[in-house]
Amino acid sequence: MAENNSEEIKVAEEKNGFRKAYFFLSFIPFAIVVAVQTAATTPGVILAMLDMNKQGLPMELDTMMEIFNKKYAIYCYIIYCVICMAIFIPWYYKGIVKKNPKVNYRKALGIKPVIMAVSLLVCLYFIVSGLFIIADSLVPSVMEKYAELMKASSLGTNVLITVVYGYLLGPVTEELCFRGIMQGLLEKSKMSYLPVIVIQGLMFGIMHMNLVQGVYAFLLGMVLGYIRYKYKTLILSVAAHVVFNFFGTSVELFLEDAGVSAAHRIIFAAVAAAITVVLLVVVAKDKTNCLKENVDTQSVS
Repeated sequence: MAENNSEEIKVAEEKNGFRKAYFFLSFIPFAIVVAVQTAATTPGVILAMLDMNKQGLPMELDTMMEIFNKKYAIYCYIIYCVICMAIFIPWYYKGIVKKNPKVNYRKALGIKPVIMAVSLLVCLYFIVSGLFIIADSLVPSVMEKYAELMKASSLGTNVLITVVYGYLLGPVTEELCFRGIMQGLLEKSKMSYLPVIVIQGLMFGIMHMNLVQGVYAFLLGMVLGYIRYKYKTLILSVAAHVVFNFFGTSVELFLEDAGVSAAHRIIFAAVAAAITVVLLVVVAKDKTNCLKENVDTQSVS
């Protein structure tokens, strides 16, 4: 009886095209990222706590994070990214790139795709910035905690961490994991592109481990996922990710120093939202075939 049920399930899967093995396999990269990130940062946290103990400082989270970011964070982040890339680059190349149609990089990285991708991410930054203003008035305590977390992370204020992790290693590692392997495996499960983009975006949001960052990382992940789906190359999503991180750190600090008001940020967000709608329509209607073989496939390289 059990064998008959198994056969029925197998036949049903073949009939509707859904491959559940690829679906479940797609969550492994997420688990690897969380595990490696935890393993790489734990020694730095322990060393920061030992420093606090030597200096006779009270065991407070803010103090510990300050010491961690000043002395150990950059090494932990580099170790985390190097380990993940050592795992993900061969997996992505052998499991996704080599098994899918070749990308026509001349088209995928042409002027139009680059302008569309960069513009979408710049607009997303201004939309998120405006949403932050609204959230700050609705849930000030949540936004205050988020601001403290960002300050403690030193992203934007520590040049070395911002450039090495925020602009280089971080985007490459995260794109390999989520838009590269996870999205590639979800597409192999024969799901349609919309749930694929939503699922990988959701997991990308969860990976950030806090509510505020998780929400906008979810939006970011979906936009990057759509760019990857539409233009078939991870290079473009990595570049777009770097643009978003640049605006979220350096440009954000510049706007704060310039004294840009909350009202102006809301206006910028509204304009950016309108432009985003237009850009998405343009991208959706773009019929450029970015693959070297003219085949009907959802998979990307």
